[in-house]
Amino acid sequence: MEKGAVTSAMQRSGWIDYEERFDAVVTHVAEHLDEPLDLIRLAEVAGLSPKHWHRVFTAAYGETLASFVKRLRLQRAAFALANTDAPIAEVAQTCGYPNVASFTRVFTSAFGMPPARYRKIGSHAPFRRASMNLDPHAFSVDVRHTPEIECFAVAHRGPYIRIDEAFRDLEAWYAAHGMAVEDQELFGVFFSDPSRTPEKDLRSLACYRRPPEFVGPPNPLSPGAADLQPFTLGGGIYAVLPHHGTYADMPAKYDWLFGCWVPHSGYALADRPVIERYVDLPRDTAPDDLQTEMWLPLEVPARARKEQ
Repeated sequence: MEKGAVTSAMQRSGWIDYEERFDAVVTHVAEHLDEPLDLIRLAEVAGLSPKHWHRVFTAAYGETLASFVKRLRLQRAAFALANTDAPIAEVAQTCGYPNVASFTRVFTSAFGMPPARYRKIGSHAPFRRASMNLDPHAFSVDVRHTPEIECFAVAHRGPYIRIDEAFRDLEAWYAAHGMAVEDQELFGVFFSDPSRTPEKDLRSLACYRRPPEFVGPPNPLSPGAADLQPFTLGGGIYAVLPHHGTYADMPAKYDWLFGCWVPHSGYALADRPVIERYVDLPRDTAPDDLQTEMWLPLEVPARARKEQ
């Protein structure tokens, strides 16, 4: 084996080891957001020295462990505030904050308003009002035909809000092959209806556009690593609604799209999954500045096709 091939193999072997450690930490954080999550405890989960673990994680993922934990806690909190009636004190507790005062301080710093005000006037609120008023023209929707896009994907089963775990697996695979995540185009593909499917059974895919220079199947980094699969998304008519802000506000927009816009659009829903295109990386972007495209699959109704 040539020297370059040996070096490449050693680098991938190192990534295999660290990917498994990263997976353990990410899963632990997601499942224990309501508990103390200090550096020493997370280093124990990773099986690494606390002295070096912080630097390893930051170098690999571009954000500190503290920022990662904070982002996930605020993401869970915003989702609860926008989509449930849970008391603010309960939201604070389930997201790992010792009291309402500390939760309010951190949330206000991230979202520019306290939790109670966000619940009332966040970007989800206008869509809730439009749905209640049955107003299909409240917001601008772009109907477009999208070409097929070849991707590599990792399957996720469980709450949609935790699909970032699958994106972490994708990022580790791309990094092990010398490709920066910042250079990739990211998509989420959602197969299940969250209003009719238990959270534990929701099916989705985290997708990166397939690099044109990559040849061959996307073999996993190790036998226990996440399986990557080729996946073709798009290819058809979609209603595209831009979203500016935290992902927690998106369910209200989906409710408006499905319940108000589609019945008055002249289109029918197609039997294809919903797609989200992520313009920004959450770790690099404030929650209120995130940009996303929501793609709802459409088709011309059968009656309209017959009349053409």
